[in-house]
Amino acid sequence: MSEILTIAIIAFDFVISIWDAYAGGYSLGILKKTGDKSKFKRASAISAVGLGLVGSVYVIATILGLVAAWLGYISFATLAFILSFNMLFLGILIIGFGLIITIQSIMLAAQRKSIWSILLAVYNSFALGFDIWVYISTFKESASIITRSTRRSQGNGMVIIVIAALIAFIIVHAAYKHGYKKGMAMASTQTAGRRAIL
Repeated sequence: MSEILTIAIIAFDFVISIWDAYAGGYSLGILKKTGDKSKFKRASAISAVGLGLVGSVYVIATILGLVAAWLGYISFATLAFILSFNMLFLGILIIGFGLIITIQSIMLAAQRKSIWSILLAVYNSFALGFDIWVYISTFKESASIITRSTRRSQGNGMVIIVIAALIAFIIVHAAYKHGYKKGMAMASTQTAGRRAIL
C-alpha cells in the first residue's frame, strides 16, 4: 500500500511539474505577443518554468536512484545521498519558485474572485506551506547524510542527478515550447477578435 502511495505521489509531482513548465511557457507567449511589460508577471511565468524544471529533476533523480539501487548499480548510501541532495538543494529552489507563484495566484484570486482562482490560490498556499514544513523537518538529517557521504557515493550520486537534469531539461523544454506557441496563438486570436469588433 505504501509503495502504491509513493508511486502515486511521484507521478502526481511529475505531472504538476510538466504542467508548470507548459503554463509558464503559455504565459510568456501571451506576454510576448501582447507586449505586456509587467516584470512581476514575467517573473511569475519564469518561476513556473523554473519550478517545472527543478520539480522534474527531483522526480527523475529519485526514480533513477531507486531503480539503480534496486538493480544493484549503486549502493544505498549513494541513494541516501541523492535523496538528501534533492531535499536540501532542489527543495529550497522549489520553495523559492513556489513562493513567487503563490503570491501571484493570491493576487489573481483577489482580483478575479472566481472559484477556480480561489481554489488555485488555496492549493498553492497549502503546497508551499507543506514544502516549507518538510524542508525544515528534514534539513538536519539531509545535511548530516550529505556531509557523512563518501566521495564515491557523492560522485555516483551526482552522475545520477546530472543525468536526471538532462532528461528533465529535454522534457520541460518541450512542454515550455508547446505552451509558448499556444500562448502566442491565443494572444493573436484575441487581438484579431478585438480588431474585428472595432
